[in-house]
Amino acid sequence: MKILPQQEYHIRQVIRDNLALDPLISIRNLKKAVEYNTHRPIGDKYLMRLLGKIRGEVIVRADRQKLTERLTEVKERFRVLRMELYRIVYWEMRYFPEFGIQRPTNQERMNAVKTLAQMDLALLKTELDVGEFRKKQNDIEALLNDPALPSELHEQIIGVFRQWKFSKPEQGEVKEATEIATTKN
Repeated sequence: MKILPQQEYHIRQVIRDNLALDPLISIRNLKKAVEYNTHRPIGDKYLMRLLGKIRGEVIVRADRQKLTERLTEVKERFRVLRMELYRIVYWEMRYFPEFGIQRPTNQERMNAVKTLAQMDLALLKTELDVGEFRKKQNDIEALLNDPALPSELHEQIIGVFRQWKFSKPEQGEVKEATEIATTKN
């Protein structure tokens, strides 16, 4: 029986959630969790293939550096925890039978909001410390300085980045831009 892409996405999400909570989960327990959450049996070979794909995706997303791999794992755990905290903050009646979450008190909701904010700030600080954003800026600069790009495409890319204000325009470019703007009007 063919599994639709939406179903496979849901199965992958269940596997990712379980791996985020317990990276050393056994295949048997993972299979039970997937079957419980999808309400359908799943083959061992298919589960192993999906598990391999998911682990490959996680490694590809990381920059193949130990620190970045660790940060990726932390982001996965934060994603699962964040979803649970949002269920507390935005509690609905359907959450009780579906997830077993009883109606939280106002104090519990406030604590959940505070925890969400602290988690996001901690993750941002960690990303800044690791240099996650500097790496992206260096990648942009490397792309702009790449001589392999055709000059026409190179100029288009630089124009887009200038329009988005990724780099400071030089004085001559400011004069050119004002001349263009005045000639259009």
